[in-house]
Amino acid sequence: MLRHLKRSRWTLPLCGLVLGAMLGAVVVAQFTTTPLHAAATHGGTTMAIATGPIQDGVEGFFVLDFITGELTCSVLNPRSGQMGGAYRANVVADLGVEQGKQPQYLLVTGAANFRTQGGNLVPAESVVYVADANTGRYVAYWLPWNKLAAQQNFPQANPMQVLGVGSARNIQVE
Repeated sequence: MLRHLKRSRWTLPLCGLVLGAMLGAVVVAQFTTTPLHAAATHGGTTMAIATGPIQDGVEGFFVLDFITGELTCSVLNPRSGQMGGAYRANVVADLGVEQGKQPQYLLVTGAANFRTQGGNLVPAESVVYVADANTGRYVAYWLPWNKLAAQQNFPQANPMQVLGVGSARNIQVE
């Protein structure tokens, strides 16, 4: 029987098919155990929006109004199907936007895994970054997320907290 397999014209293609199936199974197993995470962002002339993770598959919807400088985050509660969180910050003061100047805002989110000592109030799993392309100044915010309130379907409303500020540009552009 072994001699017959060695001489058959189907031996090599059959071995290739078996090895390909095994490799395919390994690749599928790898992708099914690796969670994928994506955030989205888009901006226009007067508003920018982005999404970012909050906790355990819950996503936040960030909106920056260029006219007022108001940054908001709404969080959908997966248990109730209602918006269960509202967070706010005003980027004008935090970025040091001068009166009468027209900033050009950029908005993105990034994933974060803050180490905490426990408790119900924890940082959300994302940070939102806002930059002014005219000055190069930027600010990062985190959201205080109450796990217990989310589990019990209580709405949350808190100010966003400044995580840090900085400048991406070393010279003043007029």
